[in-house]
Amino acid sequence: MSLSRKLFFYTGGVLLALLLATFGLLEKRQATMWQEHLQAQHLAAARFATPEILKHFRGDFTQLSPRQQGEMVHLLGFSHDLIRFSLHSSSGRQLFVSDIFPGFAAEDLPTATPFETEAQDLDYRILSDQRGRRVLDVVVPAYSPAGSRLLTVRFYYSFRTVDQRLSEMHRAFLSIALGAALVSLLLAALVTRRLTRPIQQLTDGARAIARGELETRIPMRGADELTILAAAFNDMADSLGRNREELTQRNEQLTGANEELHRIYERLTRAERLAAVGQVAAGVSHEIDNPVGIILGYAQLLLEDMAPEDQRREDVQAIIEECLRCKRITGGLLGLSRTGARQWEPVDLKLLIEGTWASLQPQKLFRQIHFSMQLSAETPHLIGDADRLRQVLVNLLLNAVQALNEQGQIRIALTADNAGALICVEDDGPGIADDQKEAVFDPFYSTKEKGKGTGLGLAICRKLIEEHGGRIEALDSPLGGAQIRIYLPCDIPQDLVD
Repeated sequence: MSLSRKLFFYTGGVLLALLLATFGLLEKRQATMWQEHLQAQHLAAARFATPEILKHFRGDFTQLSPRQQGEMVHLLGFSHDLIRFSLHSSSGRQLFVSDIFPGFAAEDLPTATPFETEAQDLDYRILSDQRGRRVLDVVVPAYSPAGSRLLTVRFYYSFRTVDQRLSEMHRAFLSIALGAALVSLLLAALVTRRLTRPIQQLTDGARAIARGELETRIPMRGADELTILAAAFNDMADSLGRNREELTQRNEQLTGANEELHRIYERLTRAERLAAVGQVAAGVSHEIDNPVGIILGYAQLLLEDMAPEDQRREDVQAIIEECLRCKRITGGLLGLSRTGARQWEPVDLKLLIEGTWASLQPQKLFRQIHFSMQLSAETPHLIGDADRLRQVLVNLLLNAVQALNEQGQIRIALTADNAGALICVEDDGPGIADDQKEAVFDPFYSTKEKGKGTGLGLAICRKLIEEHGGRIEALDSPLGGAQIRIYLPCDIPQDLVD
């Protein structure tokens, strides 16, 4: 059995026992007092009625006529419990017996018994029959002026009124006792709840702490021992919460440091990769550009000298295109590995984006492109190299239009705050697969058809953005295609400036 049930049963049992004992004593006391009160009334009525009865008979004890009987009933009618009265001589001989008063019957009278008493004044006794009905037998002596006892008047009073009042009182006390018992049980339940609820709250709080809910607190009411225990529990929860916050902060610091180390490692890895590419480009570019340039020049001269119908024109045109492709590759390698001086200056990104698009819009590639811009009204105080940022935008727009096959929708969005700027270049083309969204920034990785890309454009973009302390990533566009998102901070890290 739980503690709350034990407290309820013990408290309720004690209260019920006390109530039953108290109400039992009260009922018994009230019954005694009420019986004594009515009995005193009957005795006073008998004492008052005796001289009136004697005046009425005036020594003639013959049977009363119906009219006289009515007068007698009217005379003694103030006592509703009077059953019958009789007159007796001093020797005990019965002189007169009245009829049974209205409202009573012969069975309401007990068996006639002589009532001998030596008392000089009123005397009484209580008679009862087998059915438990009681009758008050009152004897009042009458004296002559000389002081001699002339006769005795005997009254029979029913206890019916007393019994009715006692029954009513019993029912009233029973109702009150039941109500008091319900109230006592309710109070016992409230007291039990008041005592066990803090314990239950402490139990629930301990379980919540065990589940890791360290923000759990126990409400404190009053200044008893349970409140002190709740305060100690709250202090423990506060201490655990502070310890967890410290551990969380340290964990976040370690996580941030780990992420920073990971970013530095990736940057170093890319730097090593670019350094390797730069070494190859520095040694190979000049060796390739010169012969490729000579071949390209002679091929172009040869193409000019050929007649339009010459079948060799297609072969010469193929030589020219491949030479141009070689020059693009070597040019991209040099751009990827080149680390020339940067010119840091204030940059207005809105003007930069608008100017870049204005320079590209006349080209044939962009004639069937639906272009839109969503530029923030706030322009951040950004420091950067405008030429390199323009190169990034040009590469992204060229990649987008090539992915759209020169027909579709391109949108540039710029949002800015005091911390930096966010540039989103997105299209409604085929997009980039999830497993390629990081690989597209690697050198020589391309999603374009063979011969249409070198795989260096996005690698160069990442290099230039990281030079500004920013980051670039590939996502899915709300338009349905690809989205390249660039974040540029307002404050460039000092190591990049140096």
